[in-house]
Amino acid sequence: MRLLAAALLLCACPSPARLQPRAAEELRRGYRHLEAGDRERADVAFAHALAFHPELAEAWNGRGIVAEQAGDLALAARCFARAAAAQPDFAEARVNRGVVLFRQGHLAEAAAAYREALSIDPDLAAARLDLARALLHRGLAEPAARVALWAEARREYLHLLESRDDEPAAWHDLGFLELESGQASRAEASYRRAAALQPGSEAALHGLCLSLARLGRCAEAEGACRACLEAAPGSAACRRSLAAAQACR
Repeated sequence: MRLLAAALLLCACPSPARLQPRAAEELRRGYRHLEAGDRERADVAFAHALAFHPELAEAWNGRGIVAEQAGDLALAARCFARAAAAQPDFAEARVNRGVVLFRQGHLAEAAAAYREALSIDPDLAAARLDLARALLHRGLAEPAARVALWAEARREYLHLLESRDDEPAAWHDLGFLELESGQASRAEASYRRAAALQPGSEAALHGLCLSLARLGRCAEAEGACRACLEAAPGSAACRRSLAAAQACR
């Protein structure tokens, strides 16, 4: 069952009234270039915006995204920290710094960054999801603290689903927690919800197959694994689980 990675957040560009017009124009161009996949032009545009406003948080955030996408995590972390310092209520920059820390393996520091973002905007769904994932991964890395960390992660997933019941990634990860904690019935329901929200998801269908097999519902498990292979014909995990479901049956 593949656990999904955290994702960087773009920002909503400020109104021209807030900035010198050319800086605002370059900022908007930078984010358009990012969305189009042109990192080089995006970085040039953000640098131009910073020439007008050296402490422009949104431009530092943009440069951080460019650096992260280029694989320079150290530079990305510095840019996101600069953005957060320049604009204390800029929750997205804190989420992005958390993403970089997560990818560097600093899970506790990443969780702290996500909590900072949530203290600014408790409804920021990406921060809530990423916090839950950081706690989940810490539980995988720290067996002695796993029960407590996973209980905290579960609470964060449920918190998110109170406001975003249609978030397939949260349902998938919740299913993983439940299956690993021996709650196969709950896992089946969570994976089924994830698969319904994201048809053709290899991760959700494989999790559904495993949870059904754990429940002894082997024919249903076989069907879920076949659906997984239809969605991802090259999936070795789904092929192994299909063979196990057939043997179980």
